[in-house]
Amino acid sequence: MPTENNLTFFYFPRACSLAVHIALEELGLPYERRIVDLRTQENRDPSYLATNPNGAVPALTINQQTLTETQAILTYIGDRDTTGSLLPQPGNFLRYRAHEWMNFMSSSVHTYVRSIFRSSVYAGKNKVANSSVNAQGLINLAKAVSTVERRLENKTWALGDNFSVADAYLFVMYLWTTDERIARVPDRPNWEQLAKRVWQRPAVQRVVAIERQDRNYEIPWE
Repeated sequence: MPTENNLTFFYFPRACSLAVHIALEELGLPYERRIVDLRTQENRDPSYLATNPNGAVPALTINQQTLTETQAILTYIGDRDTTGSLLPQPGNFLRYRAHEWMNFMSSSVHTYVRSIFRSSVYAGKNKVANSSVNAQGLINLAKAVSTVERRLENKTWALGDNFSVADAYLFVMYLWTTDERIARVPDRPNWEQLAKRVWQRPAVQRVVAIERQDRNYEIPWE
């Protein structure tokens, strides 16, 4: 694996970048944090666009290269863990399960929640269309919750016995499902129990304490 140690992490509190923030802290390598304030559209500032032309978080600069997209960054961090704990090594089938989870979080759960939080991204300014997108988002999210519940049945962690980057991603998406902007969401006891276990990890509590200095957000079990 690469031996780069110059890592700069760009994030916004409780965004999907939180999953990367957790993984970095769990990994234990030194890294520099730089908040990108989405509330003031700092992500559209030319100085940030020079780093990440997508204008999104997270981003991770590794020496002179910048890596974007949550799953890609989580994979990189997982591969920096020589124990194979954060992400199973190539050839281990659980590695592909981890990618299955991360793909589902990014392509399905994230998209469904976004259609509820920001329906105008899909529907423009049309109020009727926005209402329809929001309603469909609730339906889609309910189906996704059912999928997560089924996959987590009788499991301590997403991959079985060990915490991984997939659990960090699941934790963030669970927090999103507790947002008051979501009118209704099915009970999700398996997902909730996993999220509670993630929350008990010291690295996770350190990260949340850091992020709350700039944006105070709730953890359901405090």
